[in-house]
Amino acid sequence: MVEAMLETEHWPGLTLDYQIEEGNRNEVWAGTIGEVRVAVRRSRRSDESLRWELELLSELSRRGFVVPLPVSTQDGNWSHAGVVVQHWLDGEPPSSDDDWELVAAVPQRLHSACSDIEQRPGCLAVSALSATSRSVDADLAEVPGDVLDLVLEVFASFDGVPMSLIHGDPTGSNIRITADGEVGLLDWDESRVDLTWHDLSNLGVRVLDEDSHRRALRLSDAWEAVNAWTCEPDYARTRLANLGI
Repeated sequence: MVEAMLETEHWPGLTLDYQIEEGNRNEVWAGTIGEVRVAVRRSRRSDESLRWELELLSELSRRGFVVPLPVSTQDGNWSHAGVVVQHWLDGEPPSSDDDWELVAAVPQRLHSACSDIEQRPGCLAVSALSATSRSVDADLAEVPGDVLDLVLEVFASFDGVPMSLIHGDPTGSNIRITADGEVGLLDWDESRVDLTWHDLSNLGVRVLDEDSHRRALRLSDAWEAVNAWTCEPDYARTRLANLGI
């Protein structure tokens, strides 16, 4: 029944083994095609936005990054009805300072190497957001006025911070360190062109100076609050509390 709902028949031989995640953002399953392990995700993004993400993964692989490449359907497409099948990325999440030092170099290399990537369809950098803007899961028209005023003030305070492609959520659960010591990044659902500090504020080690790190944490709290406002309101209010609301 689940396989039919996900329309997995477009990948012959695909079997869903167990569900990894089901929440407000994504539904993800572990599966196999023959003896090959895969991850199966139902995306909520538009066709245009999802196509950008999957084309990005291929481009990142060409540029030397370790990412979960998509598996084509029998018709040669990378998705069908929002369902995406990707090669499983073996490895473990970072668990030590040494691991995180290794990890921290990857988003910094990403920002340096991918400043030429065009913006994801439907996304804006936070510096371009206004009271009626939308980007990723953030719909600022749905945010109350007092909250909106504060987060827009925070977003406007980052002139001079570099802009580039960002992963958007480089937390431990989205990182794998392979057996040969390479760092792979999973879940590019929130990737876009935006302020690079989004990727640098919540790593397991500090890569910015003290003042910049403090400001980057405020950026992260403001963004997470508006990005989660409609789909994870309790989490959004937790992040707002860090800003004094």
